[in-house]
Amino acid sequence: MKKIVIMVLFLLLVGCVPHGQSAMNQSVSQAIVPLKVGLLVDGKIYDQGWDGQAYRGLKAIERTYQAQVECIQDADQPDVQWREAKRLADSRYDLIFGNGRSFEAVFNKLAVSYPKTRFVFFNGKAQGENVSAINFTPESTGYFSGMIAGTMTKSHKVGLIPAYQSMREVKPFIAAVKEQNPNNEVLVQDVKSWSDGKKAGEIARKMIKEGADVLAPMGDGFNIDVIMEAHHAGQLAVGYISDQYFVSKNTVITSVVQNLSSLYVRIFEQYQSGALKSGDVEVDFADGAQQLGTFSPTVPDEVRRKINKKLEEYEHGAFVLDKQTGQPVSNPEK
Repeated sequence: MKKIVIMVLFLLLVGCVPHGQSAMNQSVSQAIVPLKVGLLVDGKIYDQGWDGQAYRGLKAIERTYQAQVECIQDADQPDVQWREAKRLADSRYDLIFGNGRSFEAVFNKLAVSYPKTRFVFFNGKAQGENVSAINFTPESTGYFSGMIAGTMTKSHKVGLIPAYQSMREVKPFIAAVKEQNPNNEVLVQDVKSWSDGKKAGEIARKMIKEGADVLAPMGDGFNIDVIMEAHHAGQLAVGYISDQYFVSKNTVITSVVQNLSSLYVRIFEQYQSGALKSGDVEVDFADGAQQLGTFSPTVPDEVRRKINKKLEEYEHGAFVLDKQTGQPVSNPEK
C-alpha cells in the first residue's frame, strides 16, 4: 500500500513541473555550448607585436567566454591559408580570424561557401554578408609617431623604416616630422617585408651613420631589431603596434599602439550579440583601438603635454588627416 501511495505522489509531483520546463532546460544546455573561434596568423605568436597581440586576444576570449579556440601559425601562403581556413569552416567554427590583410582574398572567396561562418580579417576590403574587415586608421598612426620623432630629434634627421614605402602611414609621418621643424629631414627606406629583421637592422645602422638620432620602424616582425640598433648606438626609437617601452626604457620614447588584443575580445562580443557589422569597419584613437604607449623618462614633460594635447584635439574631431598628403586639415564636419 505504501508503495502505491509513493508512486501516486511521484506522478503528482511530475505533473506539477511547469509547462515548458524541459524545453527550457534544453535551451539552457544549448546556450552554454561554447562558440568555436579560429585564428590564422602569417607569422609567429611570440613576435612581441602584431601576431602576439592577436594570440593574446584569442586566449582572452577562451579564458573569459570559455570558447573553444585554435591558432594556426605561419599561414603566410594562400594555399596554406585556404587549406587551414577551410578545415576550420568544415569543423563548424563559428568565427574565424585572419590576422592581417594577407587573408583578404582567401576569406572573401571562401566565405561564399560557408554562409554560417563569420570571417574577420584586418586592414582590407570585405565582400559578403558574413565577412568583416576591421581597418585601423593608418594616417593617425603615422602622424603621431612622426610628431614625437620630429619633436625629439636633435640632429634634425629622423629615420623611417617601413615594411613598404606604399604604407599609408608614411606621408603623415613625414608631414608631422616637418611640422615640428621645417629643418627636419626624414630618411626613408623600406624593408619590402614585414619580418626581415636582418635587413631592417642593416638599414637602421646605415641611417644612424648618416646622422639619424631617432628611428621609427613600421613592421611588426622587425621593430625589435631596429629598436635594439638604436639602443646600442645610444639613439632613440618610436615603438610600433605594441607598447615596446619594455625593450629599452631610455630608447623607446613612446609607441603608437594598436590595441589588437582588446579589439579581438570586442569583436567576439559583437559577434556573440549579433552586433558585428559586415563589410569595412574603421577604428581609431577615439574608440580606444589605438593609443600612445608609455613615455620614456627621456621625454620632457612639456613634450608629453604637447603630444597629448594634439591627440586630444584629434580625438575630439578638431582636425582630420588628409589621406592624400597626410597633412592635418580642419574637420569639415565641425
